[in-house]
Amino acid sequence: MTPSCPSCQTPFVPGAQTCGACGAALLVAPTPGSAEPVCAVHPQWRSVGTCPRCGAFACASCLRPGPEGGVCAACLEREPLGLLPWDKREELGTLKAFWKTCVGMLMQPTQTLRGINPDAAVGSSLGFVFLSAVAGFLTTGIVYTALIGVIMGFMPEVAEATEGAPDPQSVTLWMTVGMGVWTVLMPFVSTGMTLVHAGLDHLILRMGGVEKGFSVTLRAHALSQAPYIVGLIPFVAVYAAPFWAMGLRVVTYRSLHRTSWGAAGAGALVVPVLSCCLCGGGYAGIMYFAFKGAYGGG
Repeated sequence: MTPSCPSCQTPFVPGAQTCGACGAALLVAPTPGSAEPVCAVHPQWRSVGTCPRCGAFACASCLRPGPEGGVCAACLEREPLGLLPWDKREELGTLKAFWKTCVGMLMQPTQTLRGINPDAAVGSSLGFVFLSAVAGFLTTGIVYTALIGVIMGFMPEVAEATEGAPDPQSVTLWMTVGMGVWTVLMPFVSTGMTLVHAGLDHLILRMGGVEKGFSVTLRAHALSQAPYIVGLIPFVAVYAAPFWAMGLRVVTYRSLHRTSWGAAGAGALVVPVLSCCLCGGGYAGIMYFAFKGAYGGG
């Protein structure tokens, strides 16, 4: 919430006592007999906004700077602004901060998100996504590449017994190179796709009534990628982490946008469900026409 001056309606920084635009006092007495909202703590002063945490009306003297823009003094005292380990990278080191954030998000997501700044630089969020993707795909890619080498090692014996078989060395080379390229490119592709998905999710969230900007949605989407850390165990993240991350995204959207479970669930699930329906429907359509063509040609 960004409070505004009662006189000129210009937003002001929480904690100020006078308007920086018009110079008027921000503590204004309500008009006698009017229905103007007054401060829950100081009823002699007109409210300049509501606390986004408790919903109480607050005057200028009660507002304090907080992660939401301005919160009442009572809420800020109960729940001061905290920092994620990821936000303390200079102190902890990038890898340690990443690890501690992932563990917190997996073990105690609600506690980890409580009181943190919901906003962050786009680069910070994308950096977390990139490391999550590296953790999710690197080990699996290396193991797949090794398996391809082992399996294709048996190709010479098969080639000797099969006339017209392709050169096994060329097949092994191209499959290994292809797997290596996939391993290297996947973190970059995943980071780019996160931007797209977060943008689509943000549209759904805005329709659900959230007011915070895209950078908050991107931060929430990035933190929901924490389950990809289990990709250090080969094959696990590729198949399990996407579903785990989707569920965690409901929690991150609700916590950082401070919205309802319904709006958070819609923001996290509508786009993936529609994508599955479109992809599944497209695949079904292709198969239908393929079989129809084959039947008609027969």
